[in-house]
Amino acid sequence: MNVQHLAIASVPIQSWGSIYDSSVAINKGTIFQDLDLPFFAADKDENQISDSKQSGKADAKQLEREEKMMQIYETCFVVDDLRLYLDTHPKDDQALQLLKTNLVRRRHLLDDFSSNFYPLTMDCMAEACGAKSYSGCYCWQEGPMPWEGGCV
Repeated sequence: MNVQHLAIASVPIQSWGSIYDSSVAINKGTIFQDLDLPFFAADKDENQISDSKQSGKADAKQLEREEKMMQIYETCFVVDDLRLYLDTHPKDDQALQLLKTNLVRRRHLLDDFSSNFYPLTMDCMAEACGAKSYSGCYCWQEGPMPWEGGCV
C-alpha cells in the first residue's frame, strides 16, 4: 500500500505590524494590514450608507443611535481581533496596551449608549437599575428591535 501525503501545512508566526484605524478595520475584516489579503475580485464598499440614511426616513435620534452603534461595532471588532492575536502572542506589550485602551473605550461607549438610549448588554443593566426604580429596571423592551430599524 502506497501512502501519499496530500499536504504539509507551514504557517508562519504572525508579527506585529501596521494596524488599521477601527473604521477601516471593520470593513477590511482585520486590524492588521499585513493580514489584509483580498479573497474576492471586488472589495466591500467602505462608504456604505444605512438604508434609513439613503431613504431620508431617519430622524436625528435614529442617526445618532446608528452612529454610536457603529462606534461600538468598530471597537468590539478591534477588541476581538486583538484577543485572537494575543492568544498566540500573550507577552506583546503593544498589543496588550491597545487591548486595554479599547476595552476602556468599549465600556465608555456602552455606558454612553445605555444612558442615552437603552442597555445593550446585561452589564449595562446595572447602570439602568441604578437610575430607575426596580419596576423599570429590566428595560430591554425600550429599544427598537433590529427588524424595526434599531440597528445599523
